[in-house]
Amino acid sequence: MSTRMLSLAALTTLDVPPAEQVRIAAQIGYTHVGLRLLPATPSEPDYKLLGNTAAVRETRAALRETGIGVSDVEIVRLTPDFTLSDRLQQFLETAGELGASQVLVAGNDPQQARCGHNLALLAEAGRQYGLTMNLEPMPWTDAPTIAAARAIIAESGCEEVGILVDAIHFWRAGESLEALRALPANTFNYMQLCDAPARAPDSVQGLIDQARVARLVPGEGGLDLHGLLRALPAGLPVSIEVPLGGEQGRLPPSTRARLLYDAALAYLQPAP
Repeated sequence: MSTRMLSLAALTTLDVPPAEQVRIAAQIGYTHVGLRLLPATPSEPDYKLLGNTAAVRETRAALRETGIGVSDVEIVRLTPDFTLSDRLQQFLETAGELGASQVLVAGNDPQQARCGHNLALLAEAGRQYGLTMNLEPMPWTDAPTIAAARAIIAESGCEEVGILVDAIHFWRAGESLEALRALPANTFNYMQLCDAPARAPDSVQGLIDQARVARLVPGEGGLDLHGLLRALPAGLPVSIEVPLGGEQGRLPPSTRARLLYDAALAYLQPAP
């Protein structure tokens, strides 16, 4: 049994509604869930998790009944036309009402100064709801690396904004464990754990497809997960984000969540 905060990420069981994600997490032993309030792509299910909807009420009831917490919510994209729209304000308000503390943010603006400015606006708007922003480096975005994310955060002037390390993106971007270890512990608020083949896809679209629908169970791929976890602060909260493909992806959601929970524990136990 791990003493870490262990969250079932939304993308892992996105095929079932959020209230069911919460109940699955509770049945298996996760302490938290991550919830996707805003779909990341047009093809994803939209569970209507903004405002006082039936889905929000059902999710809140499931959280209350199970004692599961909300670790983070997704996803806000910093695009060139980013604004603090009514929809985004509703996103932040709903996240606060659900008890979330962290927000996943993607950098999708090639102009660093503008991206940093908009990140500052977002961070300020989230503070009244107890929300901290976390910029996730992804190789196909305009914040492909940790260094790029740090530059955007520095531009924003918001030192509380975290960097979200996802195992697959970290290794696909060719990041360094030595450089990761050199960063202050307060750079990170949580991390995302998964596995993938050691060899990266040979196209950007391949990278995207693998990350979104075909990751691997921790221990079944070729990523140095032990090294990554040792380089990050001890006890950092972990989100299990593993959208499985193939036969494993066709397993029932609760079976997939159990498989991933058991596999993750092998990486989270203290060294003997």
